[in-house]
Amino acid sequence: MSTVLVFDVDRLSEADTDRLYRAVPAERRARADRLHFAADRRRCLAAGALLRYALLARHGLTPSDLDTARDAFGKPYLVRVPGLHFSLSHAGRWVACATSGTEIGVDIEHTAAGAVDISHRFAPDEHAYVVAAPAGRRARRLVRIWTLKESYVKYLGRGLGVPMDSFSVTAPDRRPRVLRGTLDTRPRLKQVAHGDDYWLAECCRDDSGISVVEPTREDLLAVC
Repeated sequence: MSTVLVFDVDRLSEADTDRLYRAVPAERRARADRLHFAADRRRCLAAGALLRYALLARHGLTPSDLDTARDAFGKPYLVRVPGLHFSLSHAGRWVACATSGTEIGVDIEHTAAGAVDISHRFAPDEHAYVVAAPAGRRARRLVRIWTLKESYVKYLGRGLGVPMDSFSVTAPDRRPRVLRGTLDTRPRLKQVAHGDDYWLAECCRDDSGISVVEPTREDLLAVC
């Protein structure tokens, strides 16, 4: 069973956010500084802190192991521990972090994001699945497809180099998997509902389910 860590950023005070800012790597601070809205900066910093917690508290790394760089496609990796892969995502009040000894991708999104219909960017079968839903269920279908696709793209680590209409995934009411257009035959897609109408998707090589673990505020601050 794979584990995905999640954290509710609404638990953080302004003083907590300042503490995270001082603890996360310089690249993460620079990313936060470029964001205009305080809520976006808080999510960015919380994602970095959640990764720090995963690597230090759960994987037993040391602070000197946490330096990151980006490959030719822009995917971040640990410079000193390249065999430990990670993926981050955030939306609304939640940040998510997944780690693995092989490639991994994670994505989280709230159903409300599906109010803007971008399904025309999907593969034709996925677009048809979304628009066939009653109006009240269309946003949920879109977000469930979207998070599965995003997790797969993050697993590949190719960024915008993988068009969203170049591959398709199963309808989420069946066991998710890549149907066609895959660049890698090994990934396994998984998805669970989380919180107040959020959807969490993971792509990795582990064929078991997802265990969602929520560290406490104190857990995050203890490693910062």
